[in-house]
This record gives sequence, structure tokens and C-alpha cells, in this order.
Amino acid sequence: MNNKAQKTFDMIPSFLSAPVGDLEDLTPGQVAIAGYFCDNLERPAAGQRYLARQMRYASQSEIALANTIDLGDVNVFPLDPSKHLKAVVSQCAAVLQTGARMILVGGDPSGLKALGLAARKVMETDVPIVSLTGDPIKNQPIILSVDLQELAGNWISQSRSIAGFSPAEMVTQIGATQGQIIAAAVFGLAPALDARGNMETQVALMILKALATRLKVGTN
Repeated sequence: MNNKAQKTFDMIPSFLSAPVGDLEDLTPGQVAIAGYFCDNLERPAAGQRYLARQMRYASQSEIALANTIDLGDVNVFPLDPSKHLKAVVSQCAAVLQTGARMILVGGDPSGLKALGLAARKVMETDVPIVSLTGDPIKNQPIILSVDLQELAGNWISQSRSIAGFSPAEMVTQIGATQGQIIAAAVFGLAPALDARGNMETQVALMILKALATRLKVGTN
């Protein structure tokens, strides 16, 4: 990306204040974060697609993490599920083929499914999807699923349950996840678009920061 283009993009809020770039800017081991603007395909709930946008706004005071890049949003076609899945899988696979590690932010769990298919395409074998409460898998690549609906009800405005993780517990679980994490998805939150959404967006941002930090480590 040339200097003029970078200066323009620097004026736009980005995930964790990371520099904005594209595929040609990626290097092996880098953490690439992309937004997923889709919430009507799997466990649909209106508003989940806004998570990436709200987290970028909330990132303006963040100090950028080293070796992290904001790729913008993946192209989506939610009204054409077949075209949509193929497009998202192709884009995620292109990221993973660079050797970068990818985090998909926002939307419904269909993004996690696409990441799984993309990883299988690149690795030429199934890559296990592991939740924060799942059994550890050592010595092989994994995809980490971070479902924000697993947060306790007092932390999110549209919770389905009072019980759940505190943000600190979820951050601890992320840091302790074993295995070689090559990709992750953080999803399931429909942040309120007024002052009520500030707390839950900040919580999601804290979790994203922990996730990016863990992916930078690679194998744990």
C-alpha cells in the first residue's frame, strides 16, 4: 500500500488501532483481523453484523499491537447463501495461504463455518474447531471459536442466559488455550447502538485483544 493510501486509511478507525492493509501486506505469523457483516444465516439475530464496526470505533484510543493488521471486511452475499459461503471461504483461504493467522469478527456462527472450510482447503485436511470450554488439542492446527453469547448476562444486553463467563474468565481461557491456533472467530454479540452498547463493546474489544495476543504466540 502506498503512503498516500495508507495516510487515508489511517484516518479510519481500525481494530485495536492496527494498520489497515490487504493481502499483499501479509507476512507469515502476522495476525490479520477482518470484519464479518452477516447475521441472518446461522443462529440469526439482527444486529450481530454491527459488531466489527462498533469495535473499530471503540478502538480509537487503543495502542496498536505489533504484527497485527486490519484487513477490512470480507465481501459477503447473505441473500445468496451458496455464493456467500464460497466467497467467504475463498477470501479466508487466501489469508491463510500467506501464513498469516486470521481472526474473523462479528456476525453469526456462519463465519466460523467458513473459516473451517477455508482451513481445510489450505491445510488439505480437517482442522478442528475448538471452543473455550472444549478439550485441549495439542500438536496440530486448530480454529478457536469465541462465542460472546457465553458471557454472563450482566455483561451483554441481549443475553440468553444469566450464567456464563465473566470477561476476565474468557480472557484467561483464551490465553490458556493449547494447540497451534491458525484462525479464530469472535461472534454472537449484537451490540446496542446507543450508550447502552458501550460496555459490551468494550468487553468484546478486550476479548479481541486477548485473542490477537494469543494468536501471535502461535503454539501454546
